[in-house]
Amino acid sequence: MEIVYLVTDADHGLRAVDVLISRTGMSRLMCKRIRLYGQLLKNGQPWRMIDPVECGDQLVARTAGHTEQVVPLRQPPGIDLIFQDDWLVILNKPAGLVVHPTYRHETGTLTDLLSDQPLHPVSRLDRDTSGLVMIAKNGHAHYVVMQHPMKKTYLALVHGRMPQQQGLIDAPISRDPDSIIKRRVDSAGATAQTRYRQLHHFPAADVSTVEFELLTGRTHQIRVHSQYVGHPLVGETLYGQPSGELSPLDCQLGRQALHARSLGFIHPQTGESLLVHAPLPPDLRLILHQLT
Repeated sequence: MEIVYLVTDADHGLRAVDVLISRTGMSRLMCKRIRLYGQLLKNGQPWRMIDPVECGDQLVARTAGHTEQVVPLRQPPGIDLIFQDDWLVILNKPAGLVVHPTYRHETGTLTDLLSDQPLHPVSRLDRDTSGLVMIAKNGHAHYVVMQHPMKKTYLALVHGRMPQQQGLIDAPISRDPDSIIKRRVDSAGATAQTRYRQLHHFPAADVSTVEFELLTGRTHQIRVHSQYVGHPLVGETLYGQPSGELSPLDCQLGRQALHARSLGFIHPQTGESLLVHAPLPPDLRLILHQLT
């Protein structure tokens, strides 16, 4: 990884380490790693982190093992690439694929398919949720992009109608004490807020398309909140109807009807505000076609 910064008049006389932290978003841990194992250059010459810089200086910070060539990621079949540069990659993950290795899924994950080198998932989706996943190509990009709020919106199919045309579900979430996977609404849990907007109701099937926006990022948040307000996601089994019964539509889909369709973020290098979108997968398009 290489970070290049041109010192401005406002930075004149400051220590190189302070400039890198304040201007590039570099973490103190990353600065330490560069100091110990990497390289810092000022105008092409070796420079110490604690030494001052002057207006017009060019700082180049490199991690250990840096090379100018960026190793391309593999393009797994069936996974659409939405955005990629030297810092980030954003993909449209299909349902049924785990994002990164866990103790239950050690291999065959999205990051495994992309590269044999370590990657840094920034946003994660449940295995059976489709849509946008952001992955940072290095630790610095991961750290910087997480310093800014991200706007994550999802499209879902829910049973029935939502309580209002639009609103906010504000219900804290904690782990279910009887399960290592399941979550529940709990007054002692972590703050969890989900904004929703009902888009359309299909009376014959009594299901609705709903846009959800995550204001917090708790595990299974949309799935838990949908069940909490009495309108679980179509296809949901873990947080489904209280009776546990599945409708024909639930059985047809075979997974929760949830798709991460847009992602807004600040680019870790340019500071530019970006918004990307992912088209619906075939299974959800088919269901919507049948409903209409």
